[in-house]
Amino acid sequence: MQAKYLCSLLLLFSIVVHAQQTRYFQFTTQCGHGNWQDTAFIAATNNQAVIDSILANIARPMQQRNFINGPIDAGDGGHNRNASHSFKWHFVPNEWSLVEIAIEVCDGCPYTDLDADTAYWLNNIGQFCPWSGQPVREVSEPTAISIIGSPVTVRIYPNPAVNSVFIDHDYAGDATITLMNMLGQRVFYEERFVGKMLNIRPYDAGVYWLHISLGQETFMEQIIIGK
Repeated sequence: MQAKYLCSLLLLFSIVVHAQQTRYFQFTTQCGHGNWQDTAFIAATNNQAVIDSILANIARPMQQRNFINGPIDAGDGGHNRNASHSFKWHFVPNEWSLVEIAIEVCDGCPYTDLDADTAYWLNNIGQFCPWSGQPVREVSEPTAISIIGSPVTVRIYPNPAVNSVFIDHDYAGDATITLMNMLGQRVFYEERFVGKMLNIRPYDAGVYWLHISLGQETFMEQIIIGK
């Protein structure tokens, strides 16, 4: 009886450790269809070799990073989202990896192609290897905006947004805010940003990068401006 109880405890401990080791990474894509949902997605893994590879890739310039490739399954898997959008598919955790070259037969856009015809991709292609699917960062929670290893917490909402974006943080000092379009052009900059509301009404609809500097910590979040 005692041995059976011990085995149950060991099994429970194994399940908890396994769950704690799952890590989530955001990937960016560059699709030309104009849908903001195509700009990013999230994949999960607890494969340490893959995790090490991703972290090494993130430390490189974007043009030197490898591409995600692996089998996909139905549903968002509880983690595959881009802002408010939940995808109809997800990479099978621990079965995907980074590769140097992607092939055309499994290339596509996460929303315009895979969401639009998920059954075809699942039943006929079975995998996804977007040419521009490169790792951007690690996220601590798929539904939250937070950066691994940072002592500062930042929340940006709503996303997508129309008139205003609110920036909540627990840093004692002022923030430095930079808003850049997808061409890398700076459209807004304020070194000592006072308050928590950023007016986005002057800017065209589209996808932007919001850079937030709080002391020694720097956050970068992709936001969607709609009209």
